Amino acid sequence: MKSLTRLRALLGGLLAALCAGTTAWAAPYPEHPVRLVVPYPAGGATDGAIRVLAERLGAAWGQPVIVDNRAGASGRLGLALVAKSPHSYNFVAATNSTISDELTRGGDGSFLLARDLVPVVTIFTTPVALLVHTGTGVDSMAQYIALAQRRPGAVSFGSSGEGTSTHFYGELLKRESRIDITHIPFAGEGPNLTELLGGHIQSAFLSASGAKKAQQTGKTRILAITTPGGSMLLPGVPSFTQLGIAGLDRDSWVGLFAPLGTPQAVRDEVAREVRKAFAVPEVRERYVQLGLIAEGGTPQELEQRVQADRAYWTRVVQETGIKLK
Repeated sequence: MKSLTRLRALLGGLLAALCAGTTAWAAPYPEHPVRLVVPYPAGGATDGAIRVLAERLGAAWGQPVIVDNRAGASGRLGLALVAKSPHSYNFVAATNSTISDELTRGGDGSFLLARDLVPVVTIFTTPVALLVHTGTGVDSMAQYIALAQRRPGAVSFGSSGEGTSTHFYGELLKRESRIDITHIPFAGEGPNLTELLGGHIQSAFLSASGAKKAQQTGKTRILAITTPGGSMLLPGVPSFTQLGIAGLDRDSWVGLFAPLGTPQAVRDEVAREVRKAFAVPEVRERYVQLGLIAEGGTPQELEQRVQADRAYWTRVVQETGIKLK
């Protein structure tokens, strides 16, 4: 009887230990604050979207979700920072411009996104729009092209930085319309928008978010957008495709990425909470007000998006011949 009692006690102790170990392993994520790095200055579309999301994630997790703006080098600074950070609690909002930027620098479009970072979830998509300052006297795309043809090099266009998609759209427009317009790069959409509103540049490629902000001032006009069939975000604005200008037919996107080594379970959890946040009509409407389409999805779907864009921007780099140092 004593042996049976001892055996039961031993088995009970083992079971308790196993349960304790399981509890520790299955501790809810996250256990401490999470950082979302925005590799651009405050005030742009990406910054606004991430702040809305951080608010929702923080409430769902019961942990602070900190938005950390780390602008510089067309977003490369923030991406490199997160790539070197501890996994599971650090994420970065990377745009499709990350791919085009690397391709123009002689890489294969896999800078960090394939080597040091892993996909988590798509945050949003948005059209890219070409705007002009009202001081140009331009009311349409045809008038813009005519002005640029009359004054080669005198018309400038701003972008969110060298090698970004907004830079490439300007280069594609130059090639397709046979015009000479001068590229002025800025450290993000915020500065690009500010300089356009100030009349320091004649035109700019902006996200629909930036375009909506600019439109509200009455100082700019939206000439065209990249969504081939037009967009609900900017109703009534024609697309480049509809105007007969080829090549400018791909929207911009932002995805959340994590350092290499971040467990699949963590990536799936973050993606799941993002999808839950985007299922709330109020959140989706806040994105629409920002000029964005909330997306969501899975890590695998974001990886597919990256691969598709790599193929697209590889072709664009070959066609434009742009090379950056």
